[in-house]
Amino acid sequence: MPDPSRRHPRNAPGPWFVDLTCVSCDTCTDISPEIFGRDEARKAYVRAHVPAEFDLFRFALESCPVEAVGDEGG
Repeated sequence: MPDPSRRHPRNAPGPWFVDLTCVSCDTCTDISPEIFGRDEARKAYVRAHVPAEFDLFRFALESCPVEAVGDEGG
């Protein structure tokens, strides 16, 4: 389960986040490079909240193998 208290520091403000348990697998960034970015260590973070891409965000959340993608908004 994603932990909002361990949010990646580069997450954009808002309810969507990636926590620091990310294993750099590329799943979320492959699904939606518009929403997810990578830092220098290849850890993912939410670069932008794109409401029109909500379905892709949810797909990335459900596809994350370590459950590092979260949504505090529901």
